[in-house]
Amino acid sequence: MIDVLFEQRVIQNTGLAAEAIWHAVNETYNARSRAEGTPFPLVFVVLPLTFHQRTAAALASKTQPGALYKLLAEDREVTVGLQARMQAMADRTFQALSIGFQTNLLHLDSDAQRQVIPGRRTPPVAHVTDEVKTILSAARRVGQGFAEMSVVQLAVHLRVRF
Repeated sequence: MIDVLFEQRVIQNTGLAAEAIWHAVNETYNARSRAEGTPFPLVFVVLPLTFHQRTAAALASKTQPGALYKLLAEDREVTVGLQARMQAMADRTFQALSIGFQTNLLHLDSDAQRQVIPGRRTPPVAHVTDEVKTILSAARRVGQGFAEMSVVQLAVHLRVRF
């Protein structure tokens, strides 16, 4: 069971944030046959979804494909407060991206679309704690959702603006 201080401890871990973003980006990249990455603005949705205890647990329990669709169909309250969390976590996302780019965990494709692509094929760390496994599993589900929907569809369904 995830404890009460889950979100506070996770929010303070920028390295885990970089890894969660990598898992989402890697999942998108693989789902798109390693031809397209994750559009840069979508990276800002990863942490608010995966570092939110209730959302992460619900996402991690969904099967692919369509995990994000299933979550939204099952619980429309997932989008409540997502925009505010996305804005509040923007600095943390930038810090995580900085770690990801500096360690070659992530790369920014310099084409006109500015896509984030994984810098490596395998996860950087094997985790044993259930809380971290939940976050990373949720991140993979988010990445699959990125591959299944366009930026506009995601913005509409998640009720966020970039």
